[in-house]
Amino acid sequence: MVAAYRFVLLAVTMLVATASSGESAPAVSGLSTVAAGVGEYRRHEPFVYRQAIRRSVYVTMRDGVRLAVDYYLPARDGKVKRGRFPVVLEYTRYGRSAPLPGGGTKHRQYSATDAQGLMSIADDPIRSELLLAYGYALVVADMRGSGASFGPSHAEGEDIEGKDGFDLVAWIARQAWSDGTVGMLGSSYLAEVQPRVAAERPPALKALSMVYGFFDGPNSAYSMGGIFRDGWQGGWVQNVAKLDNRSTDPNAPITNISAVDADRDQVQLRKAIDEHREGVDDEYFQHLDAFKTAGVVRDVLPFIDHYQLKGQNNLYTVLDRVNAGGVPTLLSGGWHDIYANDMLLWYANLTVPRKLIYGPYPHGKSGPAPNDPRDIERERLVARETLRWFDRWLRKMPNDAEQRPAVQFGLQRDPRHTEWFASDTWPPRQANYRDLYLSGKVSNTIVSQYDGSLSWEPEANSSRQPWRVDYSASVGSTGTRWGGLVHDVPVTVNDTKSLTYTSPPLAEDLYVAGIPVVKLWLSSENAPDADVHAYLNVVSEDGTSRLISDGMLRASHRTLGRPPYLNFGLPFPSSNSTDIAATPPLSATPVALEFTMLAVGRVFHRGDRLRLTIAGADRGNTLGLERDPAPKLAIHVGAATRSALSLRVLGEKGHVP
Repeated sequence: MVAAYRFVLLAVTMLVATASSGESAPAVSGLSTVAAGVGEYRRHEPFVYRQAIRRSVYVTMRDGVRLAVDYYLPARDGKVKRGRFPVVLEYTRYGRSAPLPGGGTKHRQYSATDAQGLMSIADDPIRSELLLAYGYALVVADMRGSGASFGPSHAEGEDIEGKDGFDLVAWIARQAWSDGTVGMLGSSYLAEVQPRVAAERPPALKALSMVYGFFDGPNSAYSMGGIFRDGWQGGWVQNVAKLDNRSTDPNAPITNISAVDADRDQVQLRKAIDEHREGVDDEYFQHLDAFKTAGVVRDVLPFIDHYQLKGQNNLYTVLDRVNAGGVPTLLSGGWHDIYANDMLLWYANLTVPRKLIYGPYPHGKSGPAPNDPRDIERERLVARETLRWFDRWLRKMPNDAEQRPAVQFGLQRDPRHTEWFASDTWPPRQANYRDLYLSGKVSNTIVSQYDGSLSWEPEANSSRQPWRVDYSASVGSTGTRWGGLVHDVPVTVNDTKSLTYTSPPLAEDLYVAGIPVVKLWLSSENAPDADVHAYLNVVSEDGTSRLISDGMLRASHRTLGRPPYLNFGLPFPSSNSTDIAATPPLSATPVALEFTMLAVGRVFHRGDRLRLTIAGADRGNTLGLERDPAPKLAIHVGAATRSALSLRVLGEKGHVP
């Protein structure tokens, strides 16, 4: 194993990141994150500004709809610093700010302002507040149909989002406090709207910083392998309705949305909220409802692969226009995020100047306890690397943003330590697929429907492990990957309701970085179709099984097709109606199912066991095929039916312990 990592060091710079506690991770190359500069840009330079002033106005779009905008300008001694600043735009669906009882406002991520609009910049600010400290102006705009902006609520990704964004960027460039250059920053929806704006080619837009945005939603966020992920939908729908006040008493006090400065009696705010209600929920979320009624069938639901002016648009459909615009883009992703594969796909398909940063981070918080070291590390990395990126592309500063490695990725060793690597490609040339073969040999690690084994060597003899689908199987709310505590959660109970295949204890640490692939040979006694859920778990010495990744495929969607974008050559279920209709029903003759899981970046420890768990349902998270009686299925292993889990392993030719 040592020889393997010497080989990696020749072509891949290995960096060791430590948590904020200052403790050191096990050394790989001897370089610290400070020496390598990951997330440390200008860290030892004093802030240029320690204050900012907030003001708010309505900005009129080309069709007359007015959007509510907060803008923050760097200040000293309680007064705005005169001059022209590069500007960061956050274009949000989740509320630009909320009023405080004593006056002033609070952005959900940044320091509060007082009744006069004065903000004292925090000592360790995150994201755009950090940029304010170094002399950028900040604009936060409520998307139409949300917050204090006018207009009815509209479908996520509707064409109007990009057009409004174009008008906002043009307005910013005309302001006396703007130097005419604009960058966009944001996470989740605030990331996803950035390419929609870039596709409109606003001249003043000079850089993007996207954190956790989907690429092909029907193949990640909304579904995988033809199975609709409905578990997250209800919570998200309720959340945005509450944020827009569409779901509350029209006469109730408005405490969650800031009125603009000229609307202190909230008359305009109430009119805006009335217009939000004109966007009927059934229409607003019709694209998600279509998944329930039509299924995840790409050629039946036009918004998946064809851009449209009204309604939902899958994000990759603007890719060609984004590339034509050429806006330099910084991509930040998380191994624990629902979009773990998507940000890798953005990197593969963008031809604009771009960099990619990946770490052991979820969509929300890493755990229930505050100040998780991974959350602190993530916020620092995003803020500092965005500052580096915007300094280069907005300010034209001669820094090293372009010369730095194309990809920097951190593998979690434990919750307090991340080991950082750098590569000029993704996937790294030293990350090779290695197969862990499913075996009928009993592992004696769990009482499940069948307690099989995983082995680095294929089994010579074939065998068949039957199981009856248990519809109560579920990994719980963690399966949505939204919110906190989504990684390394115990799933032993789910394992007992499923088929399990468990490896012997690892003899040495195993470095995994990339998208796993599952190939299963499946047969059925009584069901023509079935859902197959695969979970990669790590089993500690005390027998606790913890969730690392998951993937899924409906058997009738098993025909593979050519993806409409670059996808690293991974299996891509066509989910085309013609292919689905032509796919034979399941029978006693085994057929191959091949599908991806969500990307994994992790150091598995010596002594850990890896487990592949196979279930037929994930109650509460997906809209499954439920039949009575429940399907009697079987996994076939060995000989000509080599079912396997493929992992990208860092090391010489994928060397494994």
